[in-house]
Amino acid sequence: MSNLPKIIFHIDLNCFFASCEIAENEAYKNKPLAVAPNDPLRRGIILSPNYEARKHGIKTTMLVKDALLLCKDLIVVPPRMELYKEYSRKFFDYLFTVTPNIEIASIDEGYLDVTDACRDIHPLALAERIQKDVLEKCRLPSSVGIGPNKFLAKMASDYKKPMGITVFRKREIDKHLWLLPIEKMHGVGKKTAPKLRGIGIDTIGDLANFRDFELLKETVGAAHAESLVYHARGGGSAEIDANNFTEAQSVSNSHTFTNPVYDEALLRKTFKVIANTVSYRLQKAGRKAQTIGIILKYPDLRQINRSRAIDNATNDAAVIYEVAEDIFTDYFNPGDQIRLIGIFAHRLSAVEEDVKQISIFDNFDKIEQEARIDDLVKHLQDKFGKNQINRGYLEAKNENA
Repeated sequence: MSNLPKIIFHIDLNCFFASCEIAENEAYKNKPLAVAPNDPLRRGIILSPNYEARKHGIKTTMLVKDALLLCKDLIVVPPRMELYKEYSRKFFDYLFTVTPNIEIASIDEGYLDVTDACRDIHPLALAERIQKDVLEKCRLPSSVGIGPNKFLAKMASDYKKPMGITVFRKREIDKHLWLLPIEKMHGVGKKTAPKLRGIGIDTIGDLANFRDFELLKETVGAAHAESLVYHARGGGSAEIDANNFTEAQSVSNSHTFTNPVYDEALLRKTFKVIANTVSYRLQKAGRKAQTIGIILKYPDLRQINRSRAIDNATNDAAVIYEVAEDIFTDYFNPGDQIRLIGIFAHRLSAVEEDVKQISIFDNFDKIEQEARIDDLVKHLQDKFGKNQINRGYLEAKNENA
């Protein structure tokens, strides 16, 4: 194993669905194009606009009819998921010729540990070669972020699009990363950003240097607060999880509604049921998860998967729900119709391998109390049977209800 400083790449395919369509049809090149469901009434949602379309103000999730008001020449093509999967396979097949150390983050992005690959080539030269090869071999434009960990690499790839190559070094984050508005930070969603601005955090630098941690915990929750500050200060994991998308290394559960649901209260209650199921499956397998994520699927075929790493691996239903609900709050828009919701847990470890990392921000009395409750539940399960009693958690009352 190499003892060299880690060099992590994050490679993101630009406007992926739209780029696949352009790769298939050269006539679309340099013209405003968007991928959206084929609806005669133009009520579909834009899934992927290319950069020519974005110049007119067209954005993802915008209604097609509104996009056409901004650009009457917009080319709208229906999604072809099988085609996009094939292009994704070609993309990752190529990346595996560069290094076997790859974490697939989604259909159009991945993290690469190129520490060993850069023994004989400068990281910038390697990034340029990869970007050129992906464009020539796969006919897809990409952006490459380079950093000492996955968070900084991800932020770097987002920094310059399309076809950008950016390096974020930890010692230089005050010159680049900290100057960015808080909305640009990976892990800060559209619901979290206004909360942070409400307490005076307007930039990533403001977050990194925020002194009232108790106020921050009250604003976004203890676990999220600690994670946000850690990342804003340039921290992040450099471990590549090659099993990120394999069934053997994940536990998940989902629910498909008979009809699309937009009732937020019902969605949250369903998440609680799913969290309990995922927790039970983890406990039955003797596993804990370091990453919790959610799946939201819409009637128009659009699907988003969003996840969050947690400091201490867990199989506790309350913790799983808390993380899932926090992510859901950031990505759900009131009025959205949801066809399927789910929770997944990955980066699994055996329970006996798990060692809790106690933070200086943890409440030690609460930790001890939780441990006693866990011991009591285990004792009762051993005596009366595992299915007779399980840990639950009280649903907080909504004072605004």
